[in-house]
Amino acid sequence: MLRTTRRFTLAALVALGAASVMPGAVRAADPVKLEIGYIPILAASPLFIVDGQGWAKDAGIELKLTRFESGPHAIQAMAAGKIDLLYAGVAPVLVARTKGADISVIANSAVEEMVVAARGPFAKAVGTNPTAESFKKFAAETGRKPKFGTQPPGSVPDTVLKYWLFKVVRVDPADVELVPMGIEKTQQALLAGALDAATIREPTVTVTRQMDPNVALLATGAQMFPNQPGTVVAARAEVLKAHPDAIKALVKAHIRAVDMISKEPAASAKLVNNYLGKGLLEPATLEAAFKGPGSNFLADPHKVVPAVEQMMAYTKEIGSASETVPVAEAFDFSFYDAAAK
Repeated sequence: MLRTTRRFTLAALVALGAASVMPGAVRAADPVKLEIGYIPILAASPLFIVDGQGWAKDAGIELKLTRFESGPHAIQAMAAGKIDLLYAGVAPVLVARTKGADISVIANSAVEEMVVAARGPFAKAVGTNPTAESFKKFAAETGRKPKFGTQPPGSVPDTVLKYWLFKVVRVDPADVELVPMGIEKTQQALLAGALDAATIREPTVTVTRQMDPNVALLATGAQMFPNQPGTVVAARAEVLKAHPDAIKALVKAHIRAVDMISKEPAASAKLVNNYLGKGLLEPATLEAAFKGPGSNFLADPHKVVPAVEQMMAYTKEIGSASETVPVAEAFDFSFYDAAAK
């Protein structure tokens, strides 16, 4: 009788164990799977460091990284639920919210990233102090408008370039041609002479100037758009609600990575090269990029709100956004605040 009872008890325990791992059941030890989109720019470095150092895995998070060539394209995928989080420019995130996408900024990554680079006859014509008249003079002498490469309308590069051209330099829109294209194509076109100038970010700035020392910087990020908002970390509302602890851990790792870039640029460059350089760049190039004019890492999302509000107002002015939304509503500070404690 006792033997029978033991058999029953063992059988019951086996049955209970089997039930606890039935298909569809999630055990506490199962990792949280998150797909994160990114633009291939230096400002996405914290993501590469978090993944490369295994900090996400240590926190019970399994990451899948997906590359996009521009923010607007990435936002479309995010709004469709194809990716969970995104490292990209803040402008397309805000534009997406005006169209009903439930996406929030949970951390910042970098500011004042964009610079205006020029080469060839146009660089010589405008010099170090571009003016509206220098644009007209170039057109009169060459019989054509200068071509500026940028990313699609609604992106940060497009927005800040237009702000610099039309608000700062006060160029007549009729005196310049804007050509939207992907990040890598912009670099290639600038070096090939198909463009006269372009808005570029690191590491493209450093790589381009190494390949052609005659590439001139016409404006830094601060000159283009003071306190220029740049790359942020955004997430879908569904993901924030489903995995709050994992998101908090990820933001904490992001803050740690930003700190590492500041304190250990050489070690950071070696890690980032595995993702951004694909082994084709020397770590020294990325280390130089970390020290370049377009490298300003900042994790605190609170500090970028005023400039983001200004940018959002300008996207409406130029027609990239049909309306504006309260910027503070587009930010969820709770994850950063909890992680930063």
